[in-house]
Amino acid sequence: MTTISEPMPYVDLLALVGETNRCPGGKRAVSRLAHTMHLGPRHRVLEVGSNTGFTSIELAALTGCQADGIEIKPAAVAEANRTAAQLPARIGARVAFHTGDVRSLPWGADTFDAVVCGGALGFVSDRPAAFAEIRRVVRPLGMVSITHLYYRSTPPPALSGRLAGILGFTVPVYGWEQWLADLAPDGWEVYHLDRRPMAARPAHVVDAYADALTNTPRIEAPPAEERVRVRGQWRDVSHVFNDNHAHLGSWNSSFAGRCATTSRSSRSCSSSREPTTPTSSTRPCP
Repeated sequence: MTTISEPMPYVDLLALVGETNRCPGGKRAVSRLAHTMHLGPRHRVLEVGSNTGFTSIELAALTGCQADGIEIKPAAVAEANRTAAQLPARIGARVAFHTGDVRSLPWGADTFDAVVCGGALGFVSDRPAAFAEIRRVVRPLGMVSITHLYYRSTPPPALSGRLAGILGFTVPVYGWEQWLADLAPDGWEVYHLDRRPMAARPAHVVDAYADALTNTPRIEAPPAEERVRVRGQWRDVSHVFNDNHAHLGSWNSSFAGRCATTSRSSRSCSSSREPTTPTSSTRPCP
């Protein structure tokens, strides 16, 4: 008999309910990224922080590229490879997922045409080491794309506290400028910059989403009392993330390298205008 801890850690809860940990912006963001980076069947792409494989699989399906994902959590890698094995061969054969650390990548120099990351770099303790490795494995004139959430407004302290309790760490209340300054690799030119506000969804939509994910065979093994507790925890988590969306936006920047003469002070971008119409994520997320 399966026993569930009370409350479950967030990552374990995700795995139990079968939620896909998507990058900020979901499918639409991946489609824009593929277009911006001009990806196609001849390209090889590395995804840093691939989690359960959503972005790598989408890129392979959309563009025909070869995608490798690296993720520090073995359980997430196992789930990504299970998902890939169930895909049509034309997609599944183009993706592979590996357990590893971005600060010590297991590939040789000049292996990839592009590197993409959906937020994981914001939580790497030694980002200079991570970027050194990314530079090493990217081919000359390759590209790096980073997508990240940022705060458009400061959330109430109570909401920040509840979010930290779920995630196990305090999310910094950074605007996009702070994240860009913190995450943009030195010596790379900003090729494209896009910002999009996010919005909270109506409570009944969040409830329907939470109920749909917690009324499946995946959580039928535990006793009835524990299933009720899991459903309640997932609904609470979904509402906290949704409330947080009212304060969030997402930004994506693609960097063209290697340009040794380009410095932070000489960065330029093709577009940094933020749309006036907020968009909602495909699911509640931090």
